[in-house]
Amino acid sequence: LNLVLVRNEGDIEEISFAASAWQEKSKGITFSPTFGNNSLFKTLRLNDRLAETDTIVFSSSTSMPIDSAMLPPHWRLYNFSQSGSPLSASIAQAEYLVARVPHIKRYIIALDWAIESPYQAPLATPIDLSRPVKNAQTAKKQRPSLLADINDALSFPRMEKLWRVLRNIASAPKPGRSFREHFLQISSDEYLCPDGKTPGIDFGVHNRGTCNGFRYDGSATYSDYKIAKNDKSLINAALSASSQYALRLKKTQGVVNPQMLERLAALNVAIRKNGGQMILLMPPLSPGLEKAFLQHPQYSVYLQRTKQDFADWNKTNQVAILDFGQSEKYDCTVNEFLDQHHAIPSCYQKTFDAFWKSAEGSAIIVRSKGG
Repeated sequence: LNLVLVRNEGDIEEISFAASAWQEKSKGITFSPTFGNNSLFKTLRLNDRLAETDTIVFSSSTSMPIDSAMLPPHWRLYNFSQSGSPLSASIAQAEYLVARVPHIKRYIIALDWAIESPYQAPLATPIDLSRPVKNAQTAKKQRPSLLADINDALSFPRMEKLWRVLRNIASAPKPGRSFREHFLQISSDEYLCPDGKTPGIDFGVHNRGTCNGFRYDGSATYSDYKIAKNDKSLINAALSASSQYALRLKKTQGVVNPQMLERLAALNVAIRKNGGQMILLMPPLSPGLEKAFLQHPQYSVYLQRTKQDFADWNKTNQVAILDFGQSEKYDCTVNEFLDQHHAIPSCYQKTFDAFWKSAEGSAIIVRSKGG
């Protein structure tokens, strides 16, 4: 049974094409292979949505919650955020689109100091976002061997997962149907989400029946994840000398990569030639986290350097920079975060609500209505 699960989940290409085709037809919510392997799915969806889209979000998973309801109603969004996608990839993706799709008017690009994106070098090679095609030979080569799948199926994490699946099947209202959905097909049957109107379907065996996945506009629901509970513990962990946040700041000393800034500047020029606008976004961090870094005797110097590098760059480039890092200023609470740098939709809604009411936000809305 476990080998069946492994083989079903291992065909990322088949699942991505099936999930994309279902969403294009149903406009529902679907869970692609895993949230950590969604590049193919997102590229398929982007190509399907491109003709009717004028606003795109480029980011890692930190900005996945941004949905159409958070933006002005006349903006037509596709959230192209992908797991693990750094700023360098976002710039290359935007460069591809600005050269080929002039009707895209708003490029919302995340600046994630917490995951080191601004400090990395830009990509040397361009990114191709043309519509992917199925390639049976490539998929066959990329697929793990049967022996590798057997070893995976016999591993402790997989066995533990199998027992969870079997328990879920045993407790399901219709065990026979649940068994079929898990073992005899690559997805669940279609079902209705909790709102009673949006269809859902799940690929893979995680989060079945919870509508945890991507909406038609590309945003993620984050509807079935454990939320953080203690803001002080998150801050203390982040400030520890061995934390990923501290290590990244110490390694880079907060210096934004100059080549990255040059590429951003050139991209901004190209976007403006198309009559569009670049919007840079610093995603919300758990309450008190960024403030604690800005008050730290060592880390504050580095983080302030990052902020200043972008401020100096913006004196020439004049783009909107939405700094939502100190989420407590927008009344976000710790239970609106999965960890230190992943806010759930309700926190994002608060940050955008406040921004659109500001003079800068109101001006962006007015200008966008003119073009």
